[in-house]
Amino acid sequence: MECYVCIHCHFYQPPRENPWLETVESQDSASPYHDWNERIARECYLPNGASRILDAERRIAKRAPEGYQRILDGDRESQKLFSGHGAALAQAYNHTILPLSNSRDKRTQILWGIKDFQHRFSRDPEGTWLPETAVDLETLEILSAEGIKFTILAPRQAAQLRVDKDSPWIDLEYGADSRHPYACTLPSGRTIALFFYDGGLATAVAFEKLLFSGENFARRLLSHFDPEGDSAQLMHVATDGETYGHHHSHGDMALAFALQYIQENKLARLTNYGEYFAMNPPTREIRIKERTSWSCAHGVGRWESDCGCNAGGGPGWNQQWRGPLRDTLLLFSIGRLQM
Repeated sequence: MECYVCIHCHFYQPPRENPWLETVESQDSASPYHDWNERIARECYLPNGASRILDAERRIAKRAPEGYQRILDGDRESQKLFSGHGAALAQAYNHTILPLSNSRDKRTQILWGIKDFQHRFSRDPEGTWLPETAVDLETLEILSAEGIKFTILAPRQAAQLRVDKDSPWIDLEYGADSRHPYACTLPSGRTIALFFYDGGLATAVAFEKLLFSGENFARRLLSHFDPEGDSAQLMHVATDGETYGHHHSHGDMALAFALQYIQENKLARLTNYGEYFAMNPPTREIRIKERTSWSCAHGVGRWESDCGCNAGGGPGWNQQWRGPLRDTLLLFSIGRLQM
C-alpha cells in the first residue's frame, strides 16, 4: 500500500477598494497595518511563501510583490517536485456562490478564473477550487467542458457511491471516504474527478488548535491511513490558507514542520492533487448532493436567506435581506441582457 499526503490551502481575500477612490482606505481594526489585506499578507501569505507552501491569490500582486513572486516561483518549483503537476489551482474569479448564479454567470466566473490563472501561471489549470465548495451539477458540467479535471468538496457533499459499474449505488450517510478520488459522471456524459477532503481533520486544523504542534499535526495526518488497504491512499485536508499564520499564529511553522517530518522520516509521500490524479485515476463513482457547500448546513442557504447559520452578526442581526437583494440583482442582470 502506498501512502500519500496532500495539504491544500485556499488563499482568498476580497477586494477592499473604495469603488469611488479605487484604493484601499486605512482600516483601524487592522492596526498596526494599513488594512486587512496587508495584515493577512504579512501574517500569512509571506510566511507561507518563505516555507514554499503556496497557492494562488491575485490581490497580493500590487500590495506585496515579493510574496506574489514567491507564489509564482512556488508553483514552478512544485512542477519539478510533482511530475510536472503544479500545486496551484484556479478558482471562480469573484468567489461567487456558483449554484446561486444563472448559467451565464457561472460560465463567466469559471472562464475568468481560468483566464486569470493562465495569465499569472503561464499554464492551464488542472483543477478549480469552488468558493465555499458550493456545487451543483451544472457547475461541474461547465468545469468539465472547460477542461478542468477535478475539484475538491467536503465529505458530506457526497450522496451515493458505487465501487464499480457492476455494483449497486450505496447511500452515504456519513459522507465519502476521503482517502480515494471519485469519478462523477455528468448528465452530458462527461466526467470530472472529485476529491473529498477529510472533514474531521479540517475541523481540527481550523478550530481545535492542532497547529500548536507540527509533529502532532503530522501524526494526526498519518493516523488516518488504513493499514489493511490494498491500494494507494491519499490523506488530504483542505482549509482556508489564512489558518496558517493569521487565524493561528505561527501555524505556517507547524505546517512546514509537519511536511518536513513526514518527508524526512519517509512516513508517506508528499504529493498534490494533479500528480495523484494522474498516478491514481478514480475507479469508484460518486453522486453529489445538489446545491451544497462545506460551510452551510442548509446547502447554500446562508447566501440567499436567513437559514439559521450565524455569519458573525450581533444580537438581533439576521440575513433576511440577502434573498431580496439577490433576487433584485438577478432581475437587473436579466433586464440588462434583454436590453
